[in-house]
Amino acid sequence: MNGDKLMRTIVAAFEKSDLKPLLDALHEDVLWKSASWQEGPFSFKGDYRNRAGVIEVLSQISKDYTFHHMKPREVMAASDVVWGLFDVGLRYDAKGRITGARDIELEIAIRWQLRDGKIIEH
Repeated sequence: MNGDKLMRTIVAAFEKSDLKPLLDALHEDVLWKSASWQEGPFSFKGDYRNRAGVIEVLSQISKDYTFHHMKPREVMAASDVVWGLFDVGLRYDAKGRITGARDIELEIAIRWQLRDGKIIEH
């Protein structure tokens, strides 16, 4: 599967809380980098290594967030690099850390480096 189709397939599944396509597409040596270092509701500071690290960060995300939509605005692939820009709607509910849940609309940019058809860097 080419990079453009891979990203679109994974994002469509993610929107339905289906992580299997993403987990299936991870290279064993994957590096997942968080670019969101600011304090706030969508911050997962650090780099996460290998499949276990990615599962760790995905667990953090799914604990407090429910995705309502993740619509691609642009997805472009060149060689083994894929970029996507997405309009995202989600519900943030920090389970006791703030009062009440809230809905958030934001843009998310994703860049993947592929190796052997698998995501080696996010």
